[in-house]
Amino acid sequence: MSPGTIALIVVALSVAAWGLFMANIAIRRERKAALASASGSGGGTTTVDAPKEAEPEKQPDVTVQKVPEKKKKPLTNEQLAVSRRQFLNRAWTGSFLTFLGFFGMGTLSFLWPKVLGGFGTEINAGNYDDVLEQVGPAGGFAPLFIPEGRFWLTFYEGTGEGVAYETTGAVDTKLVALYRKCVHLGCSVPHCPTSSLFECPCHGSKYRLNGEYYGGPAPRGLDRFPIVLSGSSVMVDTGTVVVGPPRGTNTWEQFAEPQGAFCVPV
Repeated sequence: MSPGTIALIVVALSVAAWGLFMANIAIRRERKAALASASGSGGGTTTVDAPKEAEPEKQPDVTVQKVPEKKKKPLTNEQLAVSRRQFLNRAWTGSFLTFLGFFGMGTLSFLWPKVLGGFGTEINAGNYDDVLEQVGPAGGFAPLFIPEGRFWLTFYEGTGEGVAYETTGAVDTKLVALYRKCVHLGCSVPHCPTSSLFECPCHGSKYRLNGEYYGGPAPRGLDRFPIVLSGSSVMVDTGTVVVGPPRGTNTWEQFAEPQGAFCVPV
């Protein structure tokens, strides 16, 4: 199951849980309102005595009597408790909605890669002449690591046979952009300066300078990214991963064998 499918399932379950949570709150509010109205409707009635008839031979004095104001009934403990429960319900609801918002933003960030630079986009690896001088014969064939793109730039003067070279511009640019992730179990593969191989420290997989399989449990050579020249700049498309060459591929005899001692023992 892909990470995107897992994220969508988690989002769906979160929305369903939120719906059940809100429905439970609504049912509890209706019950509490019914109880409050029932307790407040049992008050008694006030009776007023009728005035006596005036004697016919005497006119009564006219007086104005002020009707006393009704005192407000204090809230009962049950009514106060309902208010506190309402406050807590709203607080919990607000917290849950805030959590869903942050979770949704995190999920979207996980499903869609960055579009403003970094891994997954086109990376400018530098000036072509400068890069070629650094990784070529003048620089001792030492590969250049580009951290924001997670790849190694290496020099290449092989035959260029196979899809892994024909689709990445290796022959035209004399460069190969190797994804640093080991194709065995995904460890980060460093370069060994003594053997001129890329040697995985986790399980001992070894790859030649141009990323071809040399030894260990890896099923193939290192995956790589397409390279194009834009003016004088080396542009590497890290959004397109080209599968590495199969075992048994050897297109550059100069680095077919280790140049010295291994960094990771066999």
